[in-house]
Amino acid sequence: MKLYRFDIVLESAFATIPKGDTIFGQFCWQIVQNMGSNELDRLLETYQQAPFAIISDLLPANSIRKPPIADSLFGISFDPKKRKILKAKNMIDLDEFEQHAFRYNKRFIIDKIKSNEPYKIHETIVVRNAIDRLTSTTDTGFDPFANYRYDHGMPKATFYLMLDDRLPIEDARRYLEQIGKTGLGKDATIGRGRYRIKSVREYRFDNPDANAMMTLSPSVLHGQGFKKVWYDTFTRFGKHGNHLAHALVWKNPILMADSFALIYSDPKPYIGQGLGGDGSISKAMTQTVHQGYAITIPITLEVDNETVPA
Repeated sequence: MKLYRFDIVLESAFATIPKGDTIFGQFCWQIVQNMGSNELDRLLETYQQAPFAIISDLLPANSIRKPPIADSLFGISFDPKKRKILKAKNMIDLDEFEQHAFRYNKRFIIDKIKSNEPYKIHETIVVRNAIDRLTSTTDTGFDPFANYRYDHGMPKATFYLMLDDRLPIEDARRYLEQIGKTGLGKDATIGRGRYRIKSVREYRFDNPDANAMMTLSPSVLHGQGFKKVWYDTFTRFGKHGNHLAHALVWKNPILMADSFALIYSDPKPYIGQGLGGDGSISKAMTQTVHQGYAITIPITLEVDNETVPA
């Protein structure tokens, strides 16, 4: 599989946090819209064993959150009174990380971890009202409801796409461009989730000395044989989109490791497994699948005593 880097410009607020599994779901719907369900069935034929595509989270200014491993393992001590200050520094610029040869150690944590504030997603609750489209009124009563609006602190972002040879990059780019024009996630009809692709290029995370890896989207770690992993949990309470958005909309919840999990193991280009396809995710559409795969970054983990605790 080949890895591609998409640099994009955000053109509106979002109503959905753009994680990799969400983008993958809309990507699949876009394939159906353009090419029909038979084309998607062809691409998903071996999805549980061999994915045709894996998509990362949308990364603000090509930056990721630091992994959930304790700083004390790197010999970093801190004043408890400064806990809030330290918790406000959690962001890693991937371009700087690459210049540091993807070495995650005491020096990098102290010198290169950045403040959250410029990258912060600002959450706002927007109150709207249900309108009868025939009468242009609230009809029988006042019917307000609340939606979330997410404004990204950075106007530019990056996501990574891994493809095998079943889907040409030209087609994948076209689908993702169309998603950017119509809107990613909820409330696309009122202008949410718009972006513009600035550039696409083949990419490679190169680190011959890597002894660990970090994930770029929520993933399923169960059954992978990993013995030393640091991660936060993430539960996806999924909903159908497209023409199923007004039918049996809810999917079964899925428990995964959240993005930026740190795995102490020989690095691989991606990890995880494909979920669904057997009715386990959705009653409304039994062939529904979910991205349990994640693209990884190969890193060199250097803790204080040169060994990783069991």
